[in-house]
Amino acid sequence: MGKRILFLFCFLYVVQNALAQHHELSENNGEIGVVMGMASYKGDIAPDVQVFYRNYGVFYKKQFNNYVGIRLNAELQKLGSADMLSSDPYSLLRNSNFLMNSFELSLMGEFYFLNYISGGSRNNKFTPYLGFGIGYLKNLETIHKDNTSFIPDLESARILNSSITLPINLGVKYNIYGQFNLLGEVTYRFTNFDHLDFLQDTYSTEISYNAPLGFQGSMTGNDQFFSAKLGISYSLNKIYGIEQVKPPQNKGLLNRFRRKVN
Repeated sequence: MGKRILFLFCFLYVVQNALAQHHELSENNGEIGVVMGMASYKGDIAPDVQVFYRNYGVFYKKQFNNYVGIRLNAELQKLGSADMLSSDPYSLLRNSNFLMNSFELSLMGEFYFLNYISGGSRNNKFTPYLGFGIGYLKNLETIHKDNTSFIPDLESARILNSSITLPINLGVKYNIYGQFNLLGEVTYRFTNFDHLDFLQDTYSTEISYNAPLGFQGSMTGNDQFFSAKLGISYSLNKIYGIEQVKPPQNKGLLNRFRRKVN
């Protein structure tokens, strides 16, 4: 039994070294890209519906090898929702709404499930990938809000102007031509705050100035949002060895005749 385990470890070590030498034929320095899609908020207002708005982004990725890299993302997105779209009687009676433009800067580790080399052989042109990390969300503009919140103005401004997000990214990538890649991904953001919609579980909203209590945000915890995007990227890699695509050889009769003459 011990000899079998030792043999297995030796075999895996040899295979790993062989793969490492094979991978060194390509030098993957990084990647730049643009994405565009739709973003949606999930929180206290109209929790049973999803309202989507456009979002745009750019990213730069530093690739450590053919599987692991770290990615810096910058995205603009509009987030909002309205209780009038809900089918819940409580939400309809509360009739709160908000709409805002936001900016998010995030840093994520990204991991390919398959060996992926842009401009390489046909076997390395596709991979699913997973990313997760930390982000910084800033409220650029509050377009409108109607919830007469009791949240103190100073606290609301402090939290809404800058907040922490925890993004998780799942996507697929395909090398379409040379070093150009087509990608599709879904990013879900957890947050450390419950003020994205200007409502908070621990505060109520007023119906009138004479009413000390009114409608309360749902006890769902912190607000969240997600986006689904398509994008295109350019890989900053170099290929030195057999991974480079070779031009197809002409196997016609004229080519064979020339070889015999020479």
